[in-house]
Parts: sequence; structure tokens; C-alpha cells
Amino acid sequence: MSTHTVRHEGAELRYELRGDGPLLLLIAGRGGHSARYSGLAQRLAGTYAVLTYDRRGPGTDFDMGQQARDAAAVIRAARPARPRAAVFGQGAGGSVAFELAAQVPDVVTELVVHEAPAITLLPDAPKWLAIARRVRATHESEGLGAALALAGLSSTDFPDPAAAALFLAREFPAVVLHTPDLDAVRRTGIPVVTAAGETSRDTCLEQSARIQAEHLACRYARFPGGHHGFESDVDAFAPALCTTLARLRRL
Repeated sequence: MSTHTVRHEGAELRYELRGDGPLLLLIAGRGGHSARYSGLAQRLAGTYAVLTYDRRGPGTDFDMGQQARDAAAVIRAARPARPRAAVFGQGAGGSVAFELAAQVPDVVTELVVHEAPAITLLPDAPKWLAIARRVRATHESEGLGAALALAGLSSTDFPDPAAAALFLAREFPAVVLHTPDLDAVRRTGIPVVTAAGETSRDTCLEQSARIQAEHLACRYARFPGGHHGFESDVDAFAPALCTTLARLRRL
């Protein structure tokens, strides 16, 4: 594994490369900490040159377009001679991956998006948006722990309380309210699969993945585990992702 940095739009982005083969970028959700992908990256490094990076922390707001441009900058820095990569995004990282494909399609060869929210597209969107508002209100009135619990998270899901607080204040509302430009993604012709975990049935994230697939006219897949299957079920998740990417390359 080698570690590098690239300066882009005022931020220094740290990225890591593991293995050899076609370039595969993994975009992290929930605060954008690449360490969450360490197990998955190690298992994929025999097939791909796996690229992971720490997303820039949210400043005064969370700019999805800037997040996408950051991802493109990392790809270009890692492979300046041929800056193209297959892309896997999970959760908020999947939202960034959709934006990357829409904004900078020339750097994306294939795209797999796992449980990226598309709350505004759901038929019961008002219910889920109300829950998101309750999370933010709870953070302000009852504190970090209560808000994380309402969002199905805990402080152990973050490197420290400050990272958790930033996530709730900046990233969480921006991602919940973001509507991916699926028409733009479809027009690129990039082969796409949307996916949800086997244990994520009847959640807003599973519904999001299904609706995304309908809009994109692409395959919807089930991956091992739940929302965090890439961590908790990594031994089954890694080959499932490899198989999915291999099928996309044959399209």
C-alpha cells in the first residue's frame, strides 16, 4: 500500500493505493473516512488497484458538486496517464458517486452504488423527511447521543464526537435532501448497478436503490449483509462486488 496527497480546491486530500490491475475507487459514506474500507480494499487488491481516500470534511456547508470534483481529482492524481476508474460508493459516498458520474463522466468506467439515499424520490418522502427533521431537532434539543440513536447510529460509528457532530450538522441534512441527477447519469451511458443489503428490506435505503434502478433502467442487486455489509460481511461482500463489476465490464 502507498499513501499520497493531492491538493484540490483548497483541501489536501489523502489517498491510498493497494494492489494492481484496473483502478477501482471506493467512496466512503458517513463522514467520508476511508479507514472503513480497509478490509474490503485488502480483499479486492488482488484483482484491482484499489483507491481509497478521506473525503474533505464539511465546512460551512456540504457541497455535493465539490465532493464529486474531489473524487475526480483523486482519480487523476492516482492515474495521470489514464485517469479512469470503476467506482463503488456506499451511503453518502454513493450520492457522491452519482454526482461524479453526472459531472465528470470521463473518469468513470463502471458504477456500483450501494444504499445511497434518494429520499426525495420516494413515494412516502414526507415521512422520511420528517424523520430527518426530527434527527436535526433532537441534536439541537437533546444532544448528540439521542440524535445519533434516532438516525440508527452511535458515537462508535465515528472517529470522535466532533466528527459525529459535524456529520449530523452538515453532511446528514445535505445528503437527505439531495436528489441525484439520474437522467444525467443515464445519458452518460456508464454501466450502473444499484444495490441494497440482504438485511435492508423495507428500509428507505432499499426503496431508494430500487427507484434509482428504475430511473436508470439498470440492474438492482442484493449484496450480503445490511447497510454496513462491506464491513460486517466483508468476506462475502468483496466477491459479490467483484462479480458485479465484472458483469458491468462485459456490457
